[in-house]
Amino acid sequence: MWLILGPLRDPTRASPLTTGERSLPTLPQSPYNRRFFPEGTPLVADKRYSCIGLYNPKSPENVGSVMRAAGCYGVASVFYTGKRYERAADFVTDTKRVHYDIPLIGIDDLKKILPLGCVPVAVELVEGARSLPEYTHPDRALYIFGPEDGSLDKEIRDWCEDVVYIPTTGCMNLAATVNVVLYDRMSKGLNTRSGAKFR
Repeated sequence: MWLILGPLRDPTRASPLTTGERSLPTLPQSPYNRRFFPEGTPLVADKRYSCIGLYNPKSPENVGSVMRAAGCYGVASVFYTGKRYERAADFVTDTKRVHYDIPLIGIDDLKKILPLGCVPVAVELVEGARSLPEYTHPDRALYIFGPEDGSLDKEIRDWCEDVVYIPTTGCMNLAATVNVVLYDRMSKGLNTRSGAKFR
């Protein structure tokens, strides 16, 4: 038996090569071809997101307030270290019960949970820190906050790629600081480091 092959078909063309040729399905050039997604959907690598790291938070009330802020500003996940905070059955100040929607994860070292491609940013009033209003946020960031009654260890600050501070005339509590940083990120919109090509 002889198998007669016709002209080779260009798999990227949607229509037949010649009149009368049997129509074959178009083959995608890549499994990640945008044709598989709704128009305007960014690829996974184009996504922006933010996470929060809490270094030895003082109390469930502190964490509950941070979780409420995380829910307001679309934070992807919240991590915490230290022994002082034991996860409670009910968060007194998390009135939106955000902990059901956003992962709250205890970890012994914040350096172990940095997502691939994510930039660690320490929020601390120290010499050499950058003023938040002048700061260009990373596309993907892990913002690390110290406890309300203390500061971030130098080891953590040195590990972070950036250190920023909020220029105020007095100190703010943990929840207020988290809210200001996340609002600053949101208010700057697409003005992150990679610009408006990210969604």
